[in-house]
Amino acid sequence: MTWLAQAQPLFLAGVFGWSGTSKTLGGDPGGRVAGTALHRLLGGRLAPPAYFLLGVTEIALAVSLAVEPGRASTLSAAVLSGGFLVYLGYAAVATPQASCGCLGKRKVRQSWRGFARAGLLLAAAIVAASVGATSIGAPAWWHRPPPAGTILLLLAETALFITLSAELDTLWLYPLRRLRVRVRHPLAGAPDVVPLQATVRTLVRSVAWRETSHMVVSDILEHWDADGHRILVYNARTPEGGATALFAVPLDGDADAIRFTLVDDQEVVAIA
Repeated sequence: MTWLAQAQPLFLAGVFGWSGTSKTLGGDPGGRVAGTALHRLLGGRLAPPAYFLLGVTEIALAVSLAVEPGRASTLSAAVLSGGFLVYLGYAAVATPQASCGCLGKRKVRQSWRGFARAGLLLAAAIVAASVGATSIGAPAWWHRPPPAGTILLLLAETALFITLSAELDTLWLYPLRRLRVRVRHPLAGAPDVVPLQATVRTLVRSVAWRETSHMVVSDILEHWDADGHRILVYNARTPEGGATALFAVPLDGDADAIRFTLVDDQEVVAIA
């Protein structure tokens, strides 16, 4: 289990170092914390210094985990990760629409991914502390390359952490979506159906409609496609009485080719 224990402090050190650096070196803490649940919890005066202090704490813990990953540092990581879970629980109840302000400059709405990410950190810290992290630092890990299993697990945990971080979607998820659109259009394979509203727009802008619309007394009753045309059915009224108006509108949008038929009970009264 040594390889399992070795991976956790390195993973935690990377996460806390990244998170702490983004909090301390990411610009004005007041602007960073505005609109987050921490601002609601502590207020506008206390939230910025608390945010900065949390970043400093994360950096110090990251250094401790990387240099001498003993039981004290791993337990501290477990306490901090548990605190994150409690904070997210408060934020979900008090300000569900606000950002947690956990990682990076980008503010994102809270979701299950934030809880899963904090749970991942807590699990890693508990594993590191329970397996016996006091032996990991003797000799220091940079003096001897870690086993292959440690490296593979570290890469897998890092990939999972990035996947659970909505703040980092711009680095991998959005580019993948754009690549998918370029490779295969999202509507590829779907039937090429002309929207009904587009057909109606073609009809009402046509000469045929201007010449016959005075007889139409209803909205569309029914419609169907046949031989490259969409047949639109309306109620109509003529001096002779009630009738049914049928317009055959080309699906390619050619308004000049629209055909009109007016049907009275059993016979065709007029064809245009």
